[in-house]
Amino acid sequence: MKAGTVDHRGGPDRYIAWMDGGGGMPSRRCRVEDVSRAGAKLCAFDGAVPNEFTLYFNRRGDAKVRCRVTARAGLSCEVEFVASLAIYA
Repeated sequence: MKAGTVDHRGGPDRYIAWMDGGGGMPSRRCRVEDVSRAGAKLCAFDGAVPNEFTLYFNRRGDAKVRCRVTARAGLSCEVEFVASLAIYA
């Protein structure tokens, strides 16, 4: 893979998900890795990741959680799942 490109594939430890920052902006796809009970690492396919957003693990929207960015590096970031804002369907 070329430097500066993003791997859009899922895999055994990777999941394709959707970020929704609200404010009428369309949801955007991202790759989620290293998921734990506390948070995850993710990589946006395009554009910046908002400081807080809802992460949808499926297109139906019934598996989602509120996230807050804790560290950034280019298009990648680490997020914590915000317990007080967690959304359960």
